[in-house]
Amino acid sequence: MSRSQLRFERWKSRELSSWTFQVFQKHNRELSRMYIAHIAAHSYVYTNLGKSAKWDDGVTKHFSFSDPTHENSFENLRSWSDSFNSFDNWINLNSVMAMASNLETYMATVIKLALESDVGVLYGANRKIDGASILKHGKSQPFDFEDKVISCTKGEWGSRVAAYERVFGKVPGKLKDNVSTLEKIRNLRNRVGHSFGRDIEKSRNHDVIDIMPIEKLQRENTIEYQSLIYAVAKDIDRHLLENHIGEYQTLYFYHKLASDLPDTDHNKNHKVRVNLLKKELGRFGAYKAGKNFCSGLIEYYEQL
Repeated sequence: MSRSQLRFERWKSRELSSWTFQVFQKHNRELSRMYIAHIAAHSYVYTNLGKSAKWDDGVTKHFSFSDPTHENSFENLRSWSDSFNSFDNWINLNSVMAMASNLETYMATVIKLALESDVGVLYGANRKIDGASILKHGKSQPFDFEDKVISCTKGEWGSRVAAYERVFGKVPGKLKDNVSTLEKIRNLRNRVGHSFGRDIEKSRNHDVIDIMPIEKLQRENTIEYQSLIYAVAKDIDRHLLENHIGEYQTLYFYHKLASDLPDTDHNKNHKVRVNLLKKELGRFGAYKAGKNFCSGLIEYYEQL
């Protein structure tokens, strides 16, 4: 169906994903580009060193340092290589921590969005109470779902999934089937974030001098975790968008747009508002909407 023919349907989104997921994807792509750039640089360095370098070479034979004191950090090229590979491992660990944080931020945002849109789901009345109506007629801050959001995004993944099911009645397959791996990622994230990539409890011992070995994470596992996190987020988004969000975000967008318009006869004109909504959605960066869609959305909103 062409964009000009597309009609507004409250519970059917014209977009394939929520705006929240689109933000998640942008963060994910940003991290992926940085990670791929590092992989390319890592490969380039070793390819070029492999042409002539020997492990016993001094590092200054192949590298220059802006701070001369850094030259003494490595006994030879092998010592430098060990540290460089440790840094590669550290990048793997921190990439997983960033990806896990991105997933949790996405989930907290999209769950709140779904509950705002379909608040009746909390009472077993899916789609019976339109959150857009509460948005239009309620208080300036009508929603507070913090306890629900926290239950779905904090603690062990088993309890998160159980909370998700209590709230929404079902759990997407990718989320339900990967609880154990998600729990591994959560524990890894905590170790990286709280104890420099070491066991948290052992790191808090005060009767030691030596440090423990850092956690090892292979690049293949890092990429595997990244793929899983993306798949879980995508499945959650599909579930919530199709069942609880629909076109709520566009209604919310129009609500804010209409609220900021000066109260004039010109701005009250339906065609004026249709053209304004169409233009502003395009400027915002959302999937473009035709006049037919915008007209239907405004009529729906006015009838709330």
